[in-house]
Amino acid sequence: MRFRFHGRGGQGIKTAGRILGKAAFFEGLFAQDFAIYGAERRGAPITAFVRLSDAPILERGHIFNPSYVLVAAPSLLFDPTVKTLEGMVEGAVLFVNSSREIPILQPKKVHMIFRDVTGLALKYVGKDILSAAMGAVACKLSGTISLQSTVDSVGEELADLGLEPDMIEKNIQLAKECYLCVESVGLSGLSYKPSHKVVEVQYLGEKGIPDLLSVGNTAFRKTGSWRVFTPIIDRNLCTACGICYVYCPESCVSLDEQGYPAVDYDNCKGCLVCAIECPRKAIKTGRESAWS
Repeated sequence: MRFRFHGRGGQGIKTAGRILGKAAFFEGLFAQDFAIYGAERRGAPITAFVRLSDAPILERGHIFNPSYVLVAAPSLLFDPTVKTLEGMVEGAVLFVNSSREIPILQPKKVHMIFRDVTGLALKYVGKDILSAAMGAVACKLSGTISLQSTVDSVGEELADLGLEPDMIEKNIQLAKECYLCVESVGLSGLSYKPSHKVVEVQYLGEKGIPDLLSVGNTAFRKTGSWRVFTPIIDRNLCTACGICYVYCPESCVSLDEQGYPAVDYDNCKGCLVCAIECPRKAIKTGRESAWS
């Protein structure tokens, strides 16, 4: 079985893969898990890979034809650079962290499941950290990993990260509910045919390779799509002190002619530093839904 997790930096996607791998190991399976980090910034896309088998795993590298794809941030479905659905074959399983179904153009017939695990994480943990939730969902979908192995894996992995016992217990309760909120999905008839190929990159002498000659595109990358929670300024409470303007790490808060803050929602990543620092608590937060 090949699992590919898509999420954003800070959501615990790497740890979700580790929880799945260790739980499978507890069941006597061979497991391989690893992640790639991309921009290595909080909110940036991250991908984790897990292979499980009852025999030694000889494959290496990225998973191009996943049996299961789990998407923690729905906005990634519409980011052409992430390619969340790439390589999915007919009969594969797509799990999306969403409270409602999202229309997805998918030429292959795949089994789609939508569950709001962010809502459950907020209920049990109080934060949008989904390592236990997504790991538990993957364990259940596989149909080969018991709830007990899932719980044991969550406990060990989070203890290795240094979490306090009470927070580990909250995550275990979260994992239990997420495990029970989905059904196992078999993969009968699923075939694996590697479709990727090695692309030769032409070396251009002193000019380097084509990628390095590309014009910078940072200005065109709207990091507002990374946001899970949105800062909302309450002008009735705001005193125009400018503290949010000073503390915003991404310079996404500007001041208008009266000195009141305005948020650049095209690029605000939703770190919520502004809301935390606001002495008047004049900046509220709401769950992002622009992707819908």
